[in-house]
Amino acid sequence: MTVTYIQHVHTAGRLGTFTGLFKLWKGGVFKAIWTDLMVYCTLYGAISALYRCVLIHNETAKLNFERLCVFCEKGTSFIPLSFILGFYVTQVVERWWLTYNSLPWPDTIAMNLALYLPGNGKAKQIRRLVVRLANLSCILVFRRISPSIARRFPTYEHFVEAGLMTASEQKQLEYMHDVTENLHQVLWLPIQWAQAAIGQAMDEGMIASEFYLTILQKNLDDIYFDKVSGLISFAWINIPLVYTQLVSLGVHFFFFVQLLAMQFLQPTMYILVDGRYVQVEPGTPSAVNLAGYDNNIHDYYVPIFTIMQFVFFFGWLKVAETLINPFGDDDDDFDLNYLVDRNFQLSYLMVEMDKSKYEMEEDTYGGKIPPATLPHTATSVNEEYSEPMRLTEKIITNAEEEAILNDDDGKSLFHRPETPIFYLSRANSQMDVNGIGTFDIMDSVLSVTQQGIDNEGLENEDQRISMENIPEDGSFHI
Repeated sequence: MTVTYIQHVHTAGRLGTFTGLFKLWKGGVFKAIWTDLMVYCTLYGAISALYRCVLIHNETAKLNFERLCVFCEKGTSFIPLSFILGFYVTQVVERWWLTYNSLPWPDTIAMNLALYLPGNGKAKQIRRLVVRLANLSCILVFRRISPSIARRFPTYEHFVEAGLMTASEQKQLEYMHDVTENLHQVLWLPIQWAQAAIGQAMDEGMIASEFYLTILQKNLDDIYFDKVSGLISFAWINIPLVYTQLVSLGVHFFFFVQLLAMQFLQPTMYILVDGRYVQVEPGTPSAVNLAGYDNNIHDYYVPIFTIMQFVFFFGWLKVAETLINPFGDDDDDFDLNYLVDRNFQLSYLMVEMDKSKYEMEEDTYGGKIPPATLPHTATSVNEEYSEPMRLTEKIITNAEEEAILNDDDGKSLFHRPETPIFYLSRANSQMDVNGIGTFDIMDSVLSVTQQGIDNEGLENEDQRISMENIPEDGSFHI
């Protein structure tokens, strides 16, 4: 049932790539809304014909209808349809994706069984038993939530005949239903049987270590707790009904009002003469209508923009209505029948793997490093492709070129500023030195205080002193 279409849009650079999708009917917007659109257009045409052919002969009824249409046109702005519908569809799509991620795949448990529980005889029997029970639990949950699976396996007898369940297991499941009075799901029971089989294999030494046992048990736990229970929860707890009703009511009410609001009207025109309205021909200067209708709107008979608005909003609503239950019979619902068939057969094929019979193949490159690129066919050789862009490539290239030049000149790769040189004057009792701090001159001793610097006012008798001559205590003799 799932509709796949991206094979038709392998490039966006070709004109008409995505518009070509309009010709796809199954799963498309036109298939989803065409019946609603036909009903809507029929109702719109019927109301228009009633106005143009019947009400036109009764001025009072005609005026009341026109006023109602104008009132509806002004009232549509008070319905926040885009907000409530957009938020709702966002929630539904997110829930739909989470539901898909909850679909069970027995691949992990099957491949780990082939690795951690090797051998023929009873070991092989246990491997096949475990994957059958894992698939049984998955199909049982599908039967609870999907009409197509329920029609395929309506009773436990169908499971037995299909080889998914034994008669003994059927009796145990039916007994458990009697114990729980059918109030609780018992989908955990096949997983528990599989855990018991793996535990028995461990007791008999078929599994090499407890670590392997832990991995296999974890795989079974993931199938039940993350997948099977997750699907049961999604089927049980839905998006609140009040929200779904609100959105559906909002969309249908909005377009019901639009049936009147978007009607093209031909109101009677009047001019005011001696305090009373006198009917005149349309187009008379200074003439007005009593309905409050905009006379500048031309009558095009077919409401193009109303129809497109209907397609957009009803198509949006149909997206939510389709995705809210992905286990139904819609075109874009999950194809669980395929998933059942695929999982059941492939899981058996996976556990058939016997590593003791596997013969290691020769290295296709004879122990050498493969080339940087693999060969192309005549069809693909001219296709352009490039390695991933390194965002700092230009910076690195320029730095490498600069390093080569500096190496030739004997210069350092890093910038190393020279030792600061400053000048001190004996003429001042306190002075500022560039970039260092304030120096107090007392008894020919300079004490350093880290403060703001003002490199001005130096007089004669300056002495040149290097920064390296200043000790850590911040004072020195001159």
